Amino acid sequence: MSAPTAMQRSFEELGTPLSEITFCVVDLETTGGSPQTSSISEIGALKVRCGEMLGSFATLVHPDEPVPAFIRLLTGISDELVADAPSIEAVLPSFLEFLRDSVIVAHNARFDVGFLNAALVRLSYPPLTNPVVDTAALARKVLAGEVRDHKLATLARHFRCAHHPNHRAFPDVLATVDVLHGIIERAAGFGVTTFEDLVGLSSSRMDGTFPKIRLAARLPAGPGVYRFLGAAGQTLYVGKATDVRSRVRSYFYGDPRRRVASLLRETQSITAEPHATLLEAEVAEARAIAREKPPYNRAGKRTGEWYLKLAVNGRAAKVSSTRVLKDDGAVYAGPLASIKATRMLIDALRDALDIHRCAEP
Repeated sequence: MSAPTAMQRSFEELGTPLSEITFCVVDLETTGGSPQTSSISEIGALKVRCGEMLGSFATLVHPDEPVPAFIRLLTGISDELVADAPSIEAVLPSFLEFLRDSVIVAHNARFDVGFLNAALVRLSYPPLTNPVVDTAALARKVLAGEVRDHKLATLARHFRCAHHPNHRAFPDVLATVDVLHGIIERAAGFGVTTFEDLVGLSSSRMDGTFPKIRLAARLPAGPGVYRFLGAAGQTLYVGKATDVRSRVRSYFYGDPRRRVASLLRETQSITAEPHATLLEAEVAEARAIAREKPPYNRAGKRTGEWYLKLAVNGRAAKVSSTRVLKDDGAVYAGPLASIKATRMLIDALRDALDIHRCAEP
């Protein structure tokens, strides 16, 4: 695979269907807001896959400190309630066994994961490496302008959930599961069907262009050339990729460049032209850019990699090294490993075929 250019950074996408993902929805109650100065007092978790509940975990935790009065009022968890609860040292091994390699889901996940990692590190465990999905972050994307805030209780009402949070760990987990399912259903309308899509949605553009990601739904997954087209069918941008569908979708995942934002606003359709190899796609892309002169492509295609160029004029032939693919009738071969490898190949061809050698920038 060729190194991405400045205009064409790749987005790694494994494409795991959401129906195959095991989510572990987690909620904690604590004695305060900072994992450095406060302790976990309750853990709730529920494993779900494809809407099916696979198992649950719920326990109070002895915090080894008095429960502050405002926490007692907020959660109903008192010193008496946790007096006989197990310590976090006793709870963590069974929680980790329950969690295993599932995807962690939490509302404002930084809070819950932060407390869990602080406890793990304090007890000489490694921090969690599980993928994390934050329902609060996702709600800000899929419900932009629809709700007054993104608190769990607000979202539970918005989605008319069967469960509502009450500042206790397991009831809040049940509400978060309902909200997660509501978000996934809503996100499907944006073309989100895989776990990678869902993760990307959290960092997606907030300028109203993300729903256009559905234009990539039927693009091929192999090598080829793609075109972003405007309202009149005119070519706005031409690109190439080893995986056209993945590459096109990557434009919608929070690319910060203004030109990309402008391109997506103008785009009304996206087409693809499959090719057998990336090299074929490179040449077809260069020719398309020269012929169609799309406004969002720079003139000339500098690849950042070395190619061998063979130009034939009647009985005369010239071979050269280049980083720029042009629609000039020449034959291009590559990409090659380095300029040294390119020069060695040129020397071999010159000696074997008695052709001229020239250099290009």
